[in-house]
Parts: sequence; C-alpha cells; structure tokens
Amino acid sequence: MKNKIVLILLVITAVLLFAYSGKFTGSSFNDAASSTGNVLRVKNAPLFGAADNFVVLAGSGITNTGTTVITGDIGSAPTYSAPGGTIKLTGTDHGADAFTQAAKTNLDIAYGDAVGRTPVTIATELGGTSPAPGVYNSAAGTFAITGILTLNGNATDVWIFQTATTLITADNSKIVLIGAKATNVYWVVGSSATLGTNTIFEGNIMALTSITLNTGANVEGRLLAQAAVTLDGNTIVKPAP
Repeated sequence: MKNKIVLILLVITAVLLFAYSGKFTGSSFNDAASSTGNVLRVKNAPLFGAADNFVVLAGSGITNTGTTVITGDIGSAPTYSAPGGTIKLTGTDHGADAFTQAAKTNLDIAYGDAVGRTPVTIATELGGTSPAPGVYNSAAGTFAITGILTLNGNATDVWIFQTATTLITADNSKIVLIGAKATNVYWVVGSSATLGTNTIFEGNIMALTSITLNTGANVEGRLLAQAAVTLDGNTIVKPAP
C-alpha cells in the first residue's frame, strides 16, 4: 500500500511538472527577447542598452524653466549645457561623459530598430481611441493626441507609434494605461515632439530632432532626442521595468 501511494505521488508530480514546464525554467522567458543592463525586455521591444537609465538624453543640450522634477539620469552629448531653472534630480547628471556618449550610440540602434518595424496605418488623431498592441503609423506621417488615448493590454504588450515628422499633444491631453506598462510604449518621432500644457504622457519618446514639454506636462517614460530637450516645470519619471 505504501509503495502504491509513493507511485501515485510520483505520477502526480510528473503530470504537474509537464503541465507547467516552460513557465519557471529557461523557457520562462518566452515573452522576453533578452536582457540588457540587467533590465528584462519583453519580446519585440527595442533595447535601449546604455540609454536605459537615462530619462532625459539630448545631443545639443537640455534647457529648463521653473522647477522640474526628474527621476533617472540625464545627459547631453556631444554638446552639454547645464539646465536653467531648478532641477530636482534623483539620479545622475552625466553631462557629456562616456556614459552619455554610449547612451547616444545605443539610442541610434534602438531608433533604427523601432523605425524599421512594419506598421499598420491608422488615423493621425489618437485622442478618443484605444489601439491594440502593435506597430502603427499614419498616412499623414504625424500623430496628435487631443483628449484621452487609452492603451489597454497587459504587462508584456508593446506599442510602437512611428511618425515621419511630428508628435503633438493638445493641452490637458492624457494617455491612460489599463494593464499596460509605460516602459513598453515607444514613440518614434521623425522630427520633433511637443507635449502641450498639463499633458499626462506615457512612454518613451525617441526623436530625431527635439522634444519640448510645455508647462506642467508630466511624463512616465524617457525623453531621448538627437538635438535639444526643452523643459518647463515638468515631472519626468523613469518607467518601471
């Protein structure tokens, strides 16, 4: 009888191991492509590499008016200028040091990866919409947000929005995440991004030219520009991985 019980327990254990195989071992990373800087990235998400810890990264300088709160690292290379106003920084100002230069190199790679994805074309105005996870562009080559953009998904879903030229949000516009994570939302901007006054924005902006935040615009994500980043009494927080 004792041997029968042991055998039954062994069979049950084997069945459970088979049922859950791939969820706790090497294949537990089915939803992940790789790890860069010990930051696990979900499948199909561009990797920032050395740029991962930066929440504000520029090429020709960062300027600021008023009091801006930043959680994460900042830097600008090849040209650095100390931001004006008051910056309350929880992180490191790398200036134009080697870390910033490496981050700019990795930003180029991440941008090329994201812009090279094959998109589905949707309307330019994203306010009032709730697109499923995926890669999107618009026929006009721009995106605008007036009102509320809702991104509804789960923690491993990825959105990539590609613009040939600009990204512009209206004053008081908002991105609402339901189940989704800001770290998995990418805005690939062919020229400049401008966030209107009091915008609540989610995701990582990679702009070939500049990024401007008007007064009171707040971001959970990253502001990564090849040229200038302009701030004005904002809050920018690095998204949770």
